[in-house]
Amino acid sequence: MNKWYRFAVIAAFVAVIVVAVRTCQSSGDTLQSLQNQDGTEQTEAELTLKDVTLEQPDENGGLLWRVKAKAATYSPDRRLASVKSPEGELFQDGKLVYRVKADQGEIREDGKSIFLQGNIVATNPDNQLTLNGNSLEWIPAEDLLLVRDRIRGDHPQLKATAQEARLFNKTQRLELLNGVVAKTQQEPWIGFESDKLVWQLDAEKLETDTPLKVEQYVSEDDSTVTDRLVGKRGEFDLAQQQATLQQQVQLNAFEIPLQTNSDIAVWDVEPGIITIDKPVRIQYPERKITANANQGRLNLITEILVLNGNVRSVDQTRQSLLTADQLTWNIKTQDIDGQGNVSYRQQDPAATVNGDRAVGNLERQTVVVTGRNVVTEIVPEAVE
Repeated sequence: MNKWYRFAVIAAFVAVIVVAVRTCQSSGDTLQSLQNQDGTEQTEAELTLKDVTLEQPDENGGLLWRVKAKAATYSPDRRLASVKSPEGELFQDGKLVYRVKADQGEIREDGKSIFLQGNIVATNPDNQLTLNGNSLEWIPAEDLLLVRDRIRGDHPQLKATAQEARLFNKTQRLELLNGVVAKTQQEPWIGFESDKLVWQLDAEKLETDTPLKVEQYVSEDDSTVTDRLVGKRGEFDLAQQQATLQQQVQLNAFEIPLQTNSDIAVWDVEPGIITIDKPVRIQYPERKITANANQGRLNLITEILVLNGNVRSVDQTRQSLLTADQLTWNIKTQDIDGQGNVSYRQQDPAATVNGDRAVGNLERQTVVVTGRNVVTEIVPEAVE
């Protein structure tokens, strides 16, 4: 028998072999008749053990894994062991890294890999991460714990579902793949969706180079979305509660409601601040207002929007255009304050006002332009 397993109790080992041999015999067989059978048949016979504990040492003689099972059946060449109701402990450099259990499994290639199936539970005792699924493979040489098929992950910070999970213990890296949906386990209640989500457990960060959707919910039990940020790639800092999305980024603030489009957005969730350091386009459908600027900053709580650099705001209802170096817009009160190289132009009545500052209210449809050199141009109506 190969040296890739050893038994916890030698006496139990001997007793179990006797039971296994007797189990293989038919009612009319005897031990002597089995010995007289063809040699090929003996070579191809399987060995079944009951209530067995298997262990595998690493290269240094330390423990690599330990598996307890209700039954273990070995292939004729002893390179494969099928186990029933396995519960195991997996070690790395002599330290326990995972506890696993399943309905059934296989120990393959002289103990080089373990494959489990059915009702998988894998737990890392150090980081309190638990993975559930329907198949598991552990390859010690690659530091890889692979769990597939309807994955559920649970951690004090986050819970997630996916189709595949790849866990690397040494780097504390968890890769969730295909249809990933995750949600925080504490306030603020944030949800994530992507086809790939990499969780750096020690750094407390989520990362992806695939499209990512980040949403904030009303509460743990109320999944109504208040704010949504999507982009082609991004990351989320679980410790700082900060999302950074890049490439074709869109924000939908549903309670305002307001939409922004840009190539980057940083969302500090707890204070409710969205910072955009690249050209941004704002859409406010309720009043048919659009605005463009080089940069923007939106406070989701106070509903104050600050735009900087080449600000251009168009009010389609009033057919007016306001340009400035900076524009502060209180969306709750509809007060606006434009500063620096201000120009205000409207169609009815046709007029253009230039100055240093423009203060007004969109609800009351008033704009006052002030400054040292205010220039007003009024286009009179045509005389018939």
